[in-house]
Amino acid sequence: MAARRSLVLPAALFSACAAMHISPRAAPVEGEESRLAASRLSAPEQDEGSRLLGSGRHFANASVVRTMAVKGHAVSKVSARWTGNVVYAIFTSAIPRYHEALLAQLDTWAARPAAQGRYVAVGGNNYPEEWQGSNILRSECEDGMRSISCKEATLLAEGAARGADWMYITGEDNYVHTGNVEEFLSDKDPNDAVAYGGVGCGKGKFCRDVQAYEEGGGFCGGEGYIISRAALQRLLADGAPALHAIYDKTPWPNDMTTSCQLRKRDVRLANGRSMYGNPFWKITDYMGMAHSDFLCGHYMTPPLMRFMHAEVTGAPDSVKGPLEKKAFDNGCAIGMDKECWAKEWADCQATSGGRKQ
Repeated sequence: MAARRSLVLPAALFSACAAMHISPRAAPVEGEESRLAASRLSAPEQDEGSRLLGSGRHFANASVVRTMAVKGHAVSKVSARWTGNVVYAIFTSAIPRYHEALLAQLDTWAARPAAQGRYVAVGGNNYPEEWQGSNILRSECEDGMRSISCKEATLLAEGAARGADWMYITGEDNYVHTGNVEEFLSDKDPNDAVAYGGVGCGKGKFCRDVQAYEEGGGFCGGEGYIISRAALQRLLADGAPALHAIYDKTPWPNDMTTSCQLRKRDVRLANGRSMYGNPFWKITDYMGMAHSDFLCGHYMTPPLMRFMHAEVTGAPDSVKGPLEKKAFDNGCAIGMDKECWAKEWADCQATSGGRKQ
C-alpha cells in the first residue's frame, strides 16, 4: 500500500494563523440549551452518561443492506460493531503527545462510544504495541504528516466495508458532543449521499476540474466531517487500492482530497450544526459552547477537554474547580497564547476570560 506523499500540513490540523481553513462562525452564547438524545431511550436504559452523551443507537431502516465487499480491503476486528451505527474516527500517531490527547478523549467524550465499539483511532505501521487496545486500527500507512491521507483512506474503506451509518472523522484535539451529534443525525437518512461539516474552503485552490467544488468549495477541516454510509460506499466503489492511489498521488491536505472525491461522486456537502473549527480563548465562550447544541469544538488540549467534559456533564464545582485551574490562566485557555493570536490573548486577559467588562 503506497503511503508516501508530499509534505503538507493537513487542514484538519492546520494552524489558525494561516486562517484558510477556519470556518467563519460566531462564538456560542452562554446559557443556550443543549439538545440531548435522551428522549429516545426508555427509562431502564438511561443513566447519566447515556442521557448526556448518546445511546449509540442507529436510526437506519433495518431492511437496508449496509455492508459491502470493498476490493483490496480486509476488515479489522476493531470495527466488528460498526454496522448500522454512528462511528467516531480519528487519526493518531506514535508521538507521545498525540497519545496523551487520545487518552484524554477516551477519558471524556469518547468513553461511551469506545465501550460500544464505535470509536476508532487509526495509527501507522509503527504504532507501539503497548498503546494498542480494542479501539486502535493499526494501518499499513507510514506515520507523520505525509501519511494522514493514507490513514484517512483506510478509515473510509473500513467504514464502507462495515456499513457504518455515519462516520465522523475528527482529530485528536476535538471535543465531540456525541449526544448532540446523534440527535442531529436522528432524522437524517444514511442512505442519502451526503456529508456534513463546515463547507466553503479551498475554492479556486483545489479540485479545479470539478464545477461543484469551484462553486461551493470543500470542508474546512478543523471541525471534522460526518460522512453517510451511501457517501462512503460511493468513495469505495472502485475499491480500496484505487482510493489509496488517489490519496497518495495528491499533495493536497486530506480534507481537501476527501472533499474533492465527494464532489466528484455527486455527494452533497452540507453545513453541520454548530461545528466549531475556529479557536476560542475565553472561558465564557467554552462554557457557552458546553451548554449549547454544538456538535464539535476544536483546539482542545487534554486539560481543556477534561474541563469541557465536566461542564457538559454537569459535574459539581468541586470537580470543575481543579480542572479549570489546569485548563485556564485568568479565564483564558492555556496554550492559546501563540504569537499569531497575541491580540486575542491580550483581549482575553484584559477581561479575565470574558468575566469582566
